[in-house]
Amino acid sequence: MAQPQVPIDVDPETGIWRTDGLPMIYLPRHFLVNMQKGVEAAIGAEAYRDMLYGSSDLSALQWCREEAKTHGLTPVETFRHYLKRLSQRGYGLLDITALDEAAGTATITVRNSAFALGYGSETGRPVCYVFEGSFAGGMRYVLEKAGRDGEPRCREVACAADGHPECRFELRCDAVA
Repeated sequence: MAQPQVPIDVDPETGIWRTDGLPMIYLPRHFLVNMQKGVEAAIGAEAYRDMLYGSSDLSALQWCREEAKTHGLTPVETFRHYLKRLSQRGYGLLDITALDEAAGTATITVRNSAFALGYGSETGRPVCYVFEGSFAGGMRYVLEKAGRDGEPRCREVACAADGHPECRFELRCDAVA
């Protein structure tokens, strides 16, 4: 079955690549995996995880806001579109396997995660935490558009680099005090 193509427009004068009007950078998978390994070696996996979370959350929120305008999607459709685009860009096959919009909860699976494949199945620890903030940001967009307060939190609960068949993430919404 043919996969849908990701639209990439290259400005011949600036060299800037865009998809749906957003500037993009095209990188080989090993670059991102090696960068993650290098930062983990320098500051530790937990510190890097914490650092990535906030920036990924904000980036996903910004992306969802722009894409919803571009395509006229509902909030949940926008979140699903976000995961589709990540899948089309080689991060793995991402899928929302459960979603409760009212509760602000979701389960997301990632098959063939670029990070788990890059580390290998015998790594013995979760390595796909790079997605956690991104998924929280996607859910933040859904909650924002519903006018709901709450802080979406995401954690990787299973990783293929830790011997699981796929990576799994759980999202929940904490009440804002």
